[in-house]
Amino acid sequence: MPTKPAIAAGFLGIVLGPFGLFCFAWVFIFAERAQYLSAVVAMGAAGCLLGLAALFVLVATRKVSPRIDVENFGTTVRPDRRLDRLLVAASVAGFVAMVCYAVFAPLDMLDIRPPRGYGRFLVGTCAVGALVGVFSLRQIFRARGTSYLRMTVQGIETATTMTTQERSWDEVTDVVDRKPDTRQASGAIYILTADGRTRELPASWYTPGGHALGEVLRFYWQHPEAREELADDRVVHRLEAELQNPS
Repeated sequence: MPTKPAIAAGFLGIVLGPFGLFCFAWVFIFAERAQYLSAVVAMGAAGCLLGLAALFVLVATRKVSPRIDVENFGTTVRPDRRLDRLLVAASVAGFVAMVCYAVFAPLDMLDIRPPRGYGRFLVGTCAVGALVGVFSLRQIFRARGTSYLRMTVQGIETATTMTTQERSWDEVTDVVDRKPDTRQASGAIYILTADGRTRELPASWYTPGGHALGEVLRFYWQHPEAREELADDRVVHRLEAELQNPS
């Protein structure tokens, strides 16, 4: 039976898809009119929306599998390769669209007319989004993907589209599948630390519903004596065993 997070992801995919197709149709309209800058903006918007739609649909189907790299210092787990590529493509496309709109709309070089009174707001929003995108894309390329979880004997390292963070196992106070102030699991892992901070990782991009990855991380946090497994294939077998127990 589909979980609420899976239903929510599927709903987002269904909602974003038509908007992406609408933008894609305008690519041809603008190109036919020789309005090529507008076509680039429409193409970027279409790529971003369609990429995100496909990503959410894949998450909703729960047909995802993690990429696992075991080395002598520890184990790195990354999201399903398709999801990683979709988010990278959507991020790049959205960045291009926002940069072009923020630069060329004020120069009246685009044939894209926002609702009356929202022109400056849209330009400002795209400018801020493009600035954030610079740091996000830089982080994505440095991390060689949109996110990862690295577990070693000493601690854990998590990367998202914005930051990379390292924590020792002793700093971790809990590993849960929902935000501390909510009752509903969201398909993410929340890592609580002694300084009161919470680190969120999109676990449902790694394993169906995120359950298996969360259980493996929780196991190694609670069992220091087993952390030597993180440097050999036993961690892979443990994760595979958790994948056989769907939640």
